[in-house]
Amino acid sequence: MKKILALTFCCVDIFPEKGIITAGGNSLNLAAACSKTKKADVYLMGNIGTDIYAEKIKEKADEFNINRERLYEVEGNTASNKLYLTEDGDRYERDDSWNGGVYDVYKLSPDDEAFLKEFDVVATTAWDPAFKHIINIKRNSEFLLAVDFSDHTPNNKWREFLSAVDLFFLSAKTESLPLLKKWSAEYPAVFIATMGENGSFAYKNGEEYFQEAKKVEKVVDTTGCGDSYQGAFIVDFLLHNDIRSAMKAGAQAAAITLSFVGGL
Repeated sequence: MKKILALTFCCVDIFPEKGIITAGGNSLNLAAACSKTKKADVYLMGNIGTDIYAEKIKEKADEFNINRERLYEVEGNTASNKLYLTEDGDRYERDDSWNGGVYDVYKLSPDDEAFLKEFDVVATTAWDPAFKHIINIKRNSEFLLAVDFSDHTPNNKWREFLSAVDLFFLSAKTESLPLLKKWSAEYPAVFIATMGENGSFAYKNGEEYFQEAKKVEKVVDTTGCGDSYQGAFIVDFLLHNDIRSAMKAGAQAAAITLSFVGGL
């Protein structure tokens, strides 16, 4: 079995208007999507607190058979994020939504650094507190590095990281696609742009790939949709090295996540 490590973004998503609290965060959502395929051994790394929110994260990790030996319980608050939904199921945040808690202070120990090198794929986010450290480890390691750049507008500052990235994920707008295609001719990564109901694009060596979004009867909540796409894409790509196949797997996983509240 291939081994995948997701780090370090675990939190709870709080839906005040619905009175629902769910375990989530990019890393936990992605790890669950990987685990659902039953084709990889999946691990989590990062900080959670010592509160009731931490219990929710541990319970979900166990439910999806995710190894959490490197999910550290640190005195303090587990990260949390308040989310709100439109009538169409699109999520949005407000100024006071995010509370980083102990997630914000995570640092890779020398032992954690060595642990990373045991994996086939390491998945993280561009805003992770350990991101630059992870990039430096990757430059001298053989694992594939998958990075979620969220919905940020691409900029030239990212170039310092691109040579170390193997799978680049972006929740993109149409105007970003030409730059991703250009970068794909300059850097070794597969550049993947997810665009909701408009499907997804991928670029490798200047070549463009397209995958239609899977139709769903009703969008309940878009939370975690991109994370599910990424997790399924990573496993399929790791096994088959086929971009089109991985995009199809990602689209199918994302469609399922749209049918319930939360990312898991």
